[in-house]
Amino acid sequence: MPVDSHLPLLKRAGTVLLVVGIVDIGVMIYCIASGTSYSSSFNIFAVVAGVLLLRGSLKTAAVVRWFSLFMLSAFVSTALVFPAVQPLGLTYTELKLAPVAFAVGLLLFGAVLALLVWLQRQLGSPPVRTALVASGAKLRSPWVPVAIGIGLALVLAAVSTWIQRTDSAARAVLEAKAKLGPSYQFHVSSLNYESTSAGVSVSGVVTAWNELEVKDVPFSWHD
Repeated sequence: MPVDSHLPLLKRAGTVLLVVGIVDIGVMIYCIASGTSYSSSFNIFAVVAGVLLLRGSLKTAAVVRWFSLFMLSAFVSTALVFPAVQPLGLTYTELKLAPVAFAVGLLLFGAVLALLVWLQRQLGSPPVRTALVASGAKLRSPWVPVAIGIGLALVLAAVSTWIQRTDSAARAVLEAKAKLGPSYQFHVSSLNYESTSAGVSVSGVVTAWNELEVKDVPFSWHD
């Protein structure tokens, strides 16, 4: 195997990451300018990693593969436990009320998964592993980032389930029901506690939905 046989793989991965990062930054700027909410795990990280991979950085290749495995396992695991994070009735209503936006979201999710699979295969290929060993680097177990990603998804599901059973969540749902009436279903989508000089501040959002709409109802009080 040629000594530099890993370089085309690094450059290919670097080019893709650089393009993805630049496009992502452009979309982010557009969304900020238009007042649209937007979040992404790529942008600057993808650009920097892309440039370093184009320069043949094996250390960057190891880091990018680690994060690709971590994000891939976290995203897939979160999708599997998503019914514990958000009620299926709410998800179905979002699909029914905005099918195009829902489909676009699924397509983007699928594209991200495909990118992560491709990256970890490119940067975990035999030429790259051989070059890492030759450089004196220690090969890391791919199961560590996978286990961490799965663990985080399980924690997210457990925390979301716990939130729905708290007294604060029950109070928030009662307040939302008093505002909107009984024709809605309710789910506490966020719950925050903050210690202040006046006591404990409780805040968050209750998501309410029926066949016609989905709306967020913020709440806050001091205990």
